[in-house]
Amino acid sequence: MVISMGLEALASAARALSSIFSGAALQGIGTALVLIGIGILLVMGIGFGVYILVRLVRELPNMTISQFLKVVVLSAIALIVIGIILP
Repeated sequence: MVISMGLEALASAARALSSIFSGAALQGIGTALVLIGIGILLVMGIGFGVYILVRLVRELPNMTISQFLKVVVLSAIALIVIGIILP
């Protein structure tokens, strides 16, 4: 019973996220808490990504050619995966 209530709150949060630009109202405290949790995780993920990018830019001059090529290949693979997921 508790699991179904949690899944219901998660489904409601997903609906609220998908219709955030249409002005849909939140239904229940569970949905609001799920959205807040997702927002916190999103902010932390963006902060971690910026931190990694800054460290990468600072390390670029010290990399060997093979390390640089590995970074370029990994970046290309990451962009391809992101491009497949987004649409």
